[in-house]
Amino acid sequence: MMVRKKTGADVLVSYPGRRWRRSAPNPLRRLWRVPGLLLHLLVAYPLAVWTCRGKAAPDALSYRAFAWWSRKAMRILGLRLRVDGVVPPKPALVVGNHVSYLDILALSTLIPGRFIAKKEMRDWPFFGIMGVWLGTLFIDRSDARASQRVIRDAAGILQAGTPVILFPEGTTSDGGSVGEFFAAPFEAAREAHADTVPVALRYEDVLHPGQADQRCPFVGDDSLLGHLWRLTAAAPLTLRVEFLPALAPTLKRRELAGEARAVIAQALQRMEQGASVTYLNPRRAHPIREAWSAWRSKHGA
Repeated sequence: MMVRKKTGADVLVSYPGRRWRRSAPNPLRRLWRVPGLLLHLLVAYPLAVWTCRGKAAPDALSYRAFAWWSRKAMRILGLRLRVDGVVPPKPALVVGNHVSYLDILALSTLIPGRFIAKKEMRDWPFFGIMGVWLGTLFIDRSDARASQRVIRDAAGILQAGTPVILFPEGTTSDGGSVGEFFAAPFEAAREAHADTVPVALRYEDVLHPGQADQRCPFVGDDSLLGHLWRLTAAAPLTLRVEFLPALAPTLKRRELAGEARAVIAQALQRMEQGASVTYLNPRRAHPIREAWSAWRSKHGA
């Protein structure tokens, strides 16, 4: 039997040119990011109506449209993806640590699947109505019967051949640690006899690989608009997405939750220890700059 070596995907990070030299927030970035984001939000509603509304469940066109919209939104905000590991080739329960609502945009560009989210998100501006149109399963953890119904629905979606994505912490964190995972949602993978694929998410400064960014986490008393306003001035960022080995559905749900949390925490620790970023476009040689650098080195300047 031939074993295929698992290799990471290409690093989706452009080389930081002169305009990316400074990693400090710059309000001038809002001059193009805010208008660009507003125009892109205006595109979202007609796009959602055209591809999602009136359907019993999202189809391939719905997923492709939202993936396209998410990629453009991340590009406007200066967010680039670095993907490591193997994206699940078959329907699976994908579970990750939760840092920001940007996690949803990032994973939707990689996996055409349905999300499980807390019921409060239904009332969020934009994300709520988009979540409904994209078939998001909203879970109320205070209602045991409703939660069980969502888990059964998720199992049915997996059996029908569509991945399901959730953040089992139930809340966001600062990206440096992983909270406890709720075990109940993992029952969906067991019922559907589907694998559970952990995924680690970490936001980093493009120019400082291995260092977690402190502006991306959506935590505490952050408001959606306030957080977006902060991001529009932020320096370009890298979101590292690492898909980890799948967990078999033969494990019990508490074992699945504990093992998934452990491997994600280990992956985040490896990222913190530092890993080099390979840029897609190498820096172009500049004769004058190279000659100046050589002269300074020769004369000890």
